[in-house]
Amino acid sequence: MSKKDKINKKIQKHFDNRLYARIKRGIKGDFEEILRGYIIKYSEDFILVKEEDDFEFRGYQIIPTYTVKGIRYNDNDKYYDFINKSEHKKSWFEIDKLSDIDLSSWETIFIDLKTKKLHIITECERYEDKLFCIGSIAEFTKKAVHIEYFNAQGYIDETPVKHKYKWITKITFGDNYTKVFSKYKRKRERE
Repeated sequence: MSKKDKINKKIQKHFDNRLYARIKRGIKGDFEEILRGYIIKYSEDFILVKEEDDFEFRGYQIIPTYTVKGIRYNDNDKYYDFINKSEHKKSWFEIDKLSDIDLSSWETIFIDLKTKKLHIITECERYEDKLFCIGSIAEFTKKAVHIEYFNAQGYIDETPVKHKYKWITKITFGDNYTKVFSKYKRKRERE
């Protein structure tokens, strides 16, 4: 069985059984990250994770499956799973209106996110590129999404930022940072 097949089998097991997942992600020689939470939806190319930290929901992340290097479920993770399931209702581990995203392709993902009028973060975590884009979706094409980016002072760029799908390694939405910060975005006053 190939490594990809083993990972796909773990993805399905964690989804089917609503198991806490410690997901090791990255691209060899480039970046590495640990994502913790519950896989609440997946397709051949994408995983939708409800991120958990300190037994609280932190938002949703959509990650390409090619970035998944392993999924752990050891005794520590089992105990975290027990605590989460003791603290939260069963519905906490299931898909809801906000997270019901079609994971068939980049385009279907961005159609659903735009339809829901969500502010999102798209990232390219590769060391050489390191792109971070926060804002609402202006438009999307077959190869890229255009985001009405706002900077760390809340100012919206005059033209949307183009983020090519081949660069994106993570999409975040429904998180506190994005929800709160987007309420305070603003346009520059013209001089």
